[in-house]
Amino acid sequence: MKKSGGFTLIELLVAMGIMAVLTGMAVFNFNQSRVRARDVQRKNDLSQLQKALEAYRNDNNEYPGANYQASLISPTAYINVSFSDVRASEWVDYEYLPGANNKSYYLMTCLENAADAAKTTNETLCALFSDQANPCRCGHTVDNRTGVMYIISQP
Repeated sequence: MKKSGGFTLIELLVAMGIMAVLTGMAVFNFNQSRVRARDVQRKNDLSQLQKALEAYRNDNNEYPGANYQASLISPTAYINVSFSDVRASEWVDYEYLPGANNKSYYLMTCLENAADAAKTTNETLCALFSDQANPCRCGHTVDNRTGVMYIISQP
């Protein structure tokens, strides 16, 4: 009896299974990289806003009121563009809360990676931006709050 040089059905199924597992792992890692990259962009945006707020305070002896981005853009142009979340309409936008007499402030963004070490865990601070039972959670909708808050405050 002469053997052909092809693969058996079992060998083909095993090879396809291994390829499927490797592909699944690659897709998962790629999606996690995208989440982390968006979170880095959010943190960088808040850092730029923080620097602009400090420049504004140096010139005006107080931080701007509730319409902070408009105050930072014109007429002195502490920043050139208005910042918004990288996922725009499908995610929580950046929030600003001026303190008493505009002498302090809080900036908040929602991070997608719930395991991020920079997340805010102080529920009293989170409650400034949320009235939910778990105030440090945020995200797209109240029913699907999968993100965590990242808050910068001054002082």
